[in-house]
Amino acid sequence: MPVRPRARALVVVTLVMASITLATTAVAQTSPPTPSPGPIVGQAQDQVMLSGSLLVPRGQAVGEVVVLHGRASVYGVAVGDVVVVDGPVLIAGQVSGSVIAVNGPIRLTHTASVLGDVLGSQTVRVDPGAKVQGDVRQSVAFTPRESLKLLGILLGSFAIAVSALLLLVLLLLVAPRACDRVASAARDAPFASVGWGVVLTVALPLVAVLAAVTVLGLPLGLSLLLGLALIFLVGYAWTVWAVGRVLVREPRSRWLALLVGWAISLAVSLVPFLNVTAWTLASIFGLGAMTVATWRARGASGVAKEQGKGRHRVGYVSLPEAEPSAVPVPAPTTSAAPDDSEPASEPATTGEPTSYPATSDD
Repeated sequence: MPVRPRARALVVVTLVMASITLATTAVAQTSPPTPSPGPIVGQAQDQVMLSGSLLVPRGQAVGEVVVLHGRASVYGVAVGDVVVVDGPVLIAGQVSGSVIAVNGPIRLTHTASVLGDVLGSQTVRVDPGAKVQGDVRQSVAFTPRESLKLLGILLGSFAIAVSALLLLVLLLLVAPRACDRVASAARDAPFASVGWGVVLTVALPLVAVLAAVTVLGLPLGLSLLLGLALIFLVGYAWTVWAVGRVLVREPRSRWLALLVGWAISLAVSLVPFLNVTAWTLASIFGLGAMTVATWRARGASGVAKEQGKGRHRVGYVSLPEAEPSAVPVPAPTTSAAPDDSEPASEPATTGEPTSYPATSDD
């Protein structure tokens, strides 16, 4: 029985559709399944914030999370570490690294999962159900505080020693003879130096406070109060110089004495608690020695003025006096001795021979 044309076309279309369906099925079975939408770990970017709150929402993946000042809240996925320098941390998602809070608390909710450690300087709260594969520690000291504190003390002591050295170098360059006078006063009058130092230590702050009470003396009082640190530093420097000059006497170099005294002061300054006592006593003694040296210098100057010399400084070189005026000044004459300024007159010559006293040969 012959096949009609319509039936023949229907069979061909059916066969073609069946072939397309089989091919599509085969390709679908051989090709990998299409990934479901979600966080793409390979494209996770680091999140760094200087100040503020950083939020990683649920369903989002990031790399490293770093917040200098603020809050970090992770509800999604953090491939790296989560570090907050100053602020709290909240973890409700997944963290592949560690969670660190340098200065702040940490909280892990029941949905949190951390593969690394959880370290916090304050409290660390882990809710039931949270998973942490590393260590969980709180009250962690991330910086060596005791070492830094000791380093700060030593650095301050070294700074004071260097400041005293610079001040002494300036004093030796500007007034070397004044430095010698201070060293001599400290060596010859130690008790007077201590007494004057105590008087100045008590009197200077008292005068500054009394002057600051009045309106007219307020600038002077404030200036004196602000300058007390410099005054006591000068006293400390004088003591350092005096100690060096006692060990290295004249006429040896002043600079060598300075280095010796400064080396001793530096060694004392690096000893905790002892350096404060040494600074106080040295400042008092140095101020007293400076006062004694000033008093002596003024006394020597007054004596020289009374004598009419005015040459109290060592090494004074007198200038040549001016030439006398053209008016001649007669030389003093005496009756006992003849004037030697004129040549003796020769005896007058006459025709008669000059008589000489007779001598006896008997």
